[in-house]
Amino acid sequence: MRRLCAGLLVAAVVGLLGSAELSAQEIKGPIKIVVPYPAGGGSDVAARLVADKMKDSLGQPVIVENKPGAGGRIGTEYAKGQPADGATMLVVNPALFVVAPVVFSKLAYDPDADFAPVSLITTYQFCVSVPPGSAVKDVPGLIDWIKKNPNQANYGSPAAGSLPHFFGLMIGRAAGVEMVHSSYNGSGPLVTALIGNQIPIGVDAYDAQSAYHPEKIRILATAGTARKRPDIPTFKEQGYPDIEGTGWNGIVVPAKTPKPVIDKLSAAIVTAVRSPDVVEKIQGLGNDAVGTSPEEFAAVLKKDRERWVPIIKASGFKAE
Repeated sequence: MRRLCAGLLVAAVVGLLGSAELSAQEIKGPIKIVVPYPAGGGSDVAARLVADKMKDSLGQPVIVENKPGAGGRIGTEYAKGQPADGATMLVVNPALFVVAPVVFSKLAYDPDADFAPVSLITTYQFCVSVPPGSAVKDVPGLIDWIKKNPNQANYGSPAAGSLPHFFGLMIGRAAGVEMVHSSYNGSGPLVTALIGNQIPIGVDAYDAQSAYHPEKIRILATAGTARKRPDIPTFKEQGYPDIEGTGWNGIVVPAKTPKPVIDKLSAAIVTAVRSPDVVEKIQGLGNDAVGTSPEEFAAVLKKDRERWVPIIKASGFKAE
């Protein structure tokens, strides 16, 4: 009798644990993906592609909610305050989780304490470009020109404090010259300045400049490990393996979200991002579809901090 009671007790405990785990995986109500930027941008498009697929695999509504403002920080702070039940996800990038904690003296969120990684969804490469009439044809030629013309070695990026801003400093470091940064109000004005020969060098995301190459601007190199198109080599191919860096979009949830829920969301995101039609659409934007486990995303974030934080600190840049 005592063995029978003990057996029943064990079975009951196991049953309760199993029920608790199943309960922990349940996400009540519609799931929202918060995009801290206006509709229509790269982060927004990627989020909507993922949401459309996730609603099918999870069998419940998945909606995108845009919360733009302050370079993404308003939406990030908003998501931080949502219940940690899996019903709120947030799209983030290096600007929010790598750069902002270094350049802002006060930040209303802590990437590590307030959020948990779920999955990396897309990556994108940076590129360096010159005006179409420039005598510079490749990266060795660019480095040589910078060394010979340090007083003219200005470069433009779409925004101060953006990764392209700091990627330009990485190029200058390779040349042994401290280049002067010029900030533009977005990618469009930067391209216009390059076309008009108003700035000798431009640094931006590849997808922001690829449509203008080679007729209106000349892209000299991309910063990934593989070519984005046959006629544009990487920095590594041109003898500069240390000039490397990619941007990304990832999804996080508020801290203390149960691990089974995070794993459930991650699996659904990976399935969505790796769907052939989603891959094709993301590639059409000039980006790459990824999809990772929470642990893999955390490793990418760690590596990016090791790469970028020393450069950001050395620049002395501080956001207002």
